Amino acid sequence: MSPLNTIHQICAAFDGRIGLHARHLGSGAEMAIDADAPYPTASAIKLAVLATLMQQAADGQFALESPLMLRRADQIEGSGLLRYLTPGLTLTLRDWAFLMMRISDNTATNVLIDHVGLEKVQAWLHEHGFANVCLHQKLSLKAVRQDQTHFGTATPRGLNRLLTAVFQREIVSPEACDEMLRMMDTVGEERVGRYLPFTPWGAPEPPEGKLRLAGKTGSFVGTRVQTAVFWRGAWQQGHAVALTVMTTGNPQPETWHVDAPGVLAIGRIARLAYDAFLA
Repeated sequence: MSPLNTIHQICAAFDGRIGLHARHLGSGAEMAIDADAPYPTASAIKLAVLATLMQQAADGQFALESPLMLRRADQIEGSGLLRYLTPGLTLTLRDWAFLMMRISDNTATNVLIDHVGLEKVQAWLHEHGFANVCLHQKLSLKAVRQDQTHFGTATPRGLNRLLTAVFQREIVSPEACDEMLRMMDTVGEERVGRYLPFTPWGAPEPPEGKLRLAGKTGSFVGTRVQTAVFWRGAWQQGHAVALTVMTTGNPQPETWHVDAPGVLAIGRIARLAYDAFLA
């Protein structure tokens, strides 16, 4: 059975909605299932906040080295560390962005949305051709518990195109794209990286043989998302795959463990995409 047929079986058996878009960045070959339907992004929409921040920095509106102080009023519930730290802590904008992307810090996210402007994020997305990726509001877990689309929505194809543009250095500047990719390095190793020959903390491998991974995850109750790119060597040689898998509506009791149905589905689909495009 072909990898695509197996992926179709996984999606058909999933208890909930699942959509995906995969693209081999060398040949342009694609896999798509429900790729143009909107899904809740959860924290994966933070990539749009990062891109807007980098654009404004490149336009000279501020420097990424500019300091920004943590206030008690900034601290919100959910993922991250800043909610636990002492108000008055000062970090550079670059460090705020790193925390938003690497550990999905919710406090950092809302602070940066305030800094760049909520409406400016959506304007940047429209201007650059990503109209089907939408940041709707600042993050409020109380609101999200009532409506998971409150924070952000995207189509799998649209979110995949956004990360692909970063990887291919097509937005802001090549240097900014490289920095964004570094901020997402190894993110999602328990999802997209779960069944891949990917060992971020293992013994070093020859550069031409090492599989690398970068991306952004998202999680709400019954929802798991990942947008990612994985590659060997230089992507210009055709050894890169961009993959976005979005799952929502899983009715199982939420335990937040690494074996949640959406997490396992993302991992299995990623392995099949790897087998189809890179193995």
